[in-house]
Formats: sequence, structure tokens, C-alpha cells
Amino acid sequence: MNVNVDRSSVAMGDDVYPHAETVDLPEGSTLAEAVAYFRQRRYLPLIIGGRATWLLEVNGRPAAVVAEQWAEPKFAVDPSDTLGSFGEPLSLMFKYRAQIDPDDLYDTLPGD
Repeated sequence: MNVNVDRSSVAMGDDVYPHAETVDLPEGSTLAEAVAYFRQRRYLPLIIGGRATWLLEVNGRPAAVVAEQWAEPKFAVDPSDTLGSFGEPLSLMFKYRAQIDPDDLYDTLPGD
């Protein structure tokens, strides 16, 4: 399954290269597995101070908060949902929220 992924820039110099790409992942992969894949690839840059907060949107809908200081993301949707359940085309957007408190951001997300 083709997954379109993009992320916000974290600084002016971060805009040198585009961040959007299309990655082929198994349709049966879960959302949690997809997020783990991008974290393992270091798709999200590390920030000085180690406190970057990211809002993950799936097809424009808030789905999770990923924080540099957390071992695992917190999901507002079921992380065991398969990528195929979100429909095609599938778009993942990681929006940089600077160093705001990730728990505060998570508390604002609508749940399933």
C-alpha cells in the first residue's frame, strides 16, 4: 500500500530538501507499526534539548502525538487499525508543535 508521508520543517535550514515521500508498506500493517517504522528510520529529526512534539494526522484527522521524550506515541485512534482501514490514498502528516507539552496536546485530541 502506498503511504504518502510528510512532515513540517523544524527550522529554516530544514527546508533545504522536501520531506514528502511515498513509501510502500504492507496494507495489513497497523498504524502503530507504520509510526514505529518512521521513527526507526529517523524520519522525524531530533531537536536540541530532546523535547520535540509532533501531531500525527491520518488523512487530515488527528490520530496521535509523538514526542521525542516518550518511548511510544499516544494514539487518539486505535493503533491496531490496519493502514488499509483508513482508505486510499493514505496520507500521514507529522506536524511539528515545537517543544509544547505533549500531554497537553494529547488532551486536546478528539477520541474515537
